[in-house]
Amino acid sequence: MFDGHLRVAVDRAVKPLGQALRRTKISPDQLTVVGMVMGCAAAVAIASGHLFWGLILVILAALPDLLDGALAKATSTASPRGAFFDSVVDRVTDALLFGGVAWYFASTQSAHLAILPLAISGMSSVISYERAKAEALGLSAKGGLMERAERIIFLCLG
Repeated sequence: MFDGHLRVAVDRAVKPLGQALRRTKISPDQLTVVGMVMGCAAAVAIASGHLFWGLILVILAALPDLLDGALAKATSTASPRGAFFDSVVDRVTDALLFGGVAWYFASTQSAHLAILPLAISGMSSVISYERAKAEALGLSAKGGLMERAERIIFLCLG
């Protein structure tokens, strides 16, 4: 939903940032990894009960993820391999974040509540698989109710 409807506006807004980053030695893949490392730090902060810092780190982790594609386009290095790498890293980061929330719930709330973020993580993987399988079969699976941007926004709000 967010990714589908606002993608053009977001791409237009980050294009100048991608152009500015082009002057540095950082690669799009390095930005992707920086986002994942920050996501890991956010998961650890959340799991250990430092929710404010976890929120800050989730927001900061979203920035490199937002900019890696703009940098790839600005440097003419956008490729299917880069898009694949970014997508896999996004799924890993999502799983770590929801795992951090599950750990927090299990250690501070009812262990039964820990099932919820694990179920959300599992469903987000199913949604990613569904989209990939549909595209492999020549079907369109764009849009949807809860794409990655919405999952991260709801994680931050929760």
